[in-house]
Amino acid sequence: MALLAVATLSLTGCDLFGSNDDTRQITTDVVIANSGNFSAQDGSLTLYSPSDSTATLNDINVAFINSLALHNDRLFVVDNTQADNAGRITTFDTDQFGPIGQISNPRPPRYIAFPSADKGYVSNLSRFDENFNPKPSTVSVVDLNNNSVTERIDVGRSPQGIGVAAGKAFVANAADGTLSVLDADADTVNTTLSLSGCASPKSVFVDAENDVAVVCQGGAEQSSTVLFLNPIEETIKDRVALGAPIGSANGSQSAYYSQGAEELYAISGSGAFGSGTGEIFRVNTDANALDGSFTVPQDDGLIGITAVGYDDVTQDLYVTRLPIGDAGGPLFSADGTALVLDRSGNEVTRFETGNSPGHISFLRDEQ
Repeated sequence: MALLAVATLSLTGCDLFGSNDDTRQITTDVVIANSGNFSAQDGSLTLYSPSDSTATLNDINVAFINSLALHNDRLFVVDNTQADNAGRITTFDTDQFGPIGQISNPRPPRYIAFPSADKGYVSNLSRFDENFNPKPSTVSVVDLNNNSVTERIDVGRSPQGIGVAAGKAFVANAADGTLSVLDADADTVNTTLSLSGCASPKSVFVDAENDVAVVCQGGAEQSSTVLFLNPIEETIKDRVALGAPIGSANGSQSAYYSQGAEELYAISGSGAFGSGTGEIFRVNTDANALDGSFTVPQDDGLIGITAVGYDDVTQDLYVTRLPIGDAGGPLFSADGTALVLDRSGNEVTRFETGNSPGHISFLRDEQ
């Protein structure tokens, strides 16, 4: 079992690269990205310390946050900017938690993965021309040494999660039901794999056996599935049916992989929109089998599930939820709530997050 990592964070209310004398030190293990209200472009981070159950809101100068990633002791905050229909990736030092760099991305970014120490791949949301026809979707190649996009690779429609294994990057194309397989040295597409029976592939993880796990979210007529692929042969070796459609209530983090526990968690969290059941599915990635499911404890003031993460050290599961608005649906302009659950799905504690929590990460989840 991994040792518990604790970082010392320096929090201020300053602008991104500004200064502020009102600086205080806390310790944290859990980072929750609050996507924010898209029209307000006011993403933030909630920093939580399980050791003393304290949560602190960190108002950083970013737009609408899509995802988080940790690499080389840096936290990468991926956000898209409304004004120019583009985006950026801001990096933070996880020791003092100060901003140390920013990468401008010409298209709205979704996720970032790392084929090497000094290179990143960023999946970009689809764009449309003046006739509303989709333009070619791309993955940006990022030089992490100088924080710049060096080129873009055409992939399938609506690329989402990226997993790196066997010198390749596997990009889930949600609108095509395909995987674009990139040569991680040449930055080219080698093959495009058709994923039979996989509706809306979104999340991609590489498990402890170096298999590529693809979470197919499913839809009205197709159930959700987790596919396990051999990255060398590029063939499907196992399928695990989940049942209910998988998805986040605000379109953000719908699955999480714990390397230490060898478990994958997926949420059926978008019940407010007519699909989803409020269930959490746990998949054993050693046996490639469904290990069980449970329903999130009900609460009259909360609705949907927006993100999930599992702490294999404390063996606690984190899920985030939205408040209910006057019309009975989710309220995207108010603070959310994080529930901490045990392995049976019972609530251990809860704490307040920022506006529209959308991604959960732990400061030891290095890629």
